Amino acid sequence: MRAMTSDAPTDSAWQRLRRAASGLLFPRYWMVVVAQDPLELVLNSDGREVTADGKARRVVAGEKVLATFDAMQAVDVVRHPRDDAAHKPEHWSVSLYLGRSQRAFVGRSRKHAQAKKAAALLATITGKPLRELEGLGPNSHLPSR
Repeated sequence: MRAMTSDAPTDSAWQRLRRAASGLLFPRYWMVVVAQDPLELVLNSDGREVTADGKARRVVAGEKVLATFDAMQAVDVVRHPRDDAAHKPEHWSVSLYLGRSQRAFVGRSRKHAQAKKAAALLATITGKPLRELEGLGPNSHLPSR
């Protein structure tokens, strides 16, 4: 989505592959607000950019539409406890609740404040309620309401 300037250094194929493999093998669990204005919010989580577009009334990740504002029922922040077996730290995920237990994943963070801030901004731009939920473990089922 962001254009590179012509004088920006280009990464070698090896550097891109190494960075991609590192992201798969060692997830970083971080989320930041990249840009924000009344009609657009851009978030980045673990290198994945998600945009809430108030004009088009949709949330997209890259070229993929995650949800339209009309399809969304809520913005969820879910606490996931530490899972030593899967080598996952305690973290919080942000997702769009679409109803009937369907969710569109937005991002995750080890810091509750980062996840809650991102979710609150998403809730504001979409006009949907913010919910905080507790995940019980890797195979837990989140309540739909």
